[in-house]
Amino acid sequence: MLEDLKETVLDPKSLLDLARYQREVGSQQGVYVVHYEGSPKYVGKANNVADRLSQHLTKLLGRKGIDPAAIGYKSLLLDKSMSTAANEGILISMFRAEHKDMWNGGGFGPKDPGKERDTTKPGKFDQTYPILDDFKIELKTDEQNRIKLGEMFNAMKAQLPYVFRFDVPAESLEQTIVLANDNRSARHLLQASVTFLGEGWKGAIISYGMVLYKTTKHYQYGIELLP
Repeated sequence: MLEDLKETVLDPKSLLDLARYQREVGSQQGVYVVHYEGSPKYVGKANNVADRLSQHLTKLLGRKGIDPAAIGYKSLLLDKSMSTAANEGILISMFRAEHKDMWNGGGFGPKDPGKERDTTKPGKFDQTYPILDDFKIELKTDEQNRIKLGEMFNAMKAQLPYVFRFDVPAESLEQTIVLANDNRSARHLLQASVTFLGEGWKGAIISYGMVLYKTTKHYQYGIELLP
């Protein structure tokens, strides 16, 4: 039944429509399929389908090589008496039988990858579609391109469509950083932060986002940024 449904473009408007429909029928849980370029790519379950699809859309919009206009979905809302877990397992088996390049099991699904994935070899999805490290951040700097480090980090966390983790002392977050130019790409801002914090600090662009720590850890599957 799910496969026979019409594919809907996955964008903010369609998600608003889906959320509205969920409220009207009084049902949020269900199963869904994310499509890309007309092909099914990921089968999932959710207690709130619209909310979970929104998370997937955000992740996809933060990846290189993804055409936003080519992202679609199909969904089936289920009564609370029905098990989404059982339906998800059956659907994954069915779709994988005909579509070998599904993203299930390839690193696409996790909501929070966890720190242990910092040095783990990226899955197929992450290797195929690395993060947009040149994602532009809107900052409110003064006339001299100055901003508090903590304010800049808050802006990055709020705007980036992927994870940005850091562990910086409160006193350092209150310091003012002077940006050398008008480049507001995430990678440039991360490099500027590492240089500002100095010796012992390290930034890294990894499979699921960016991190910044005072550490000697080696990110063998990422790009390291040093002072």
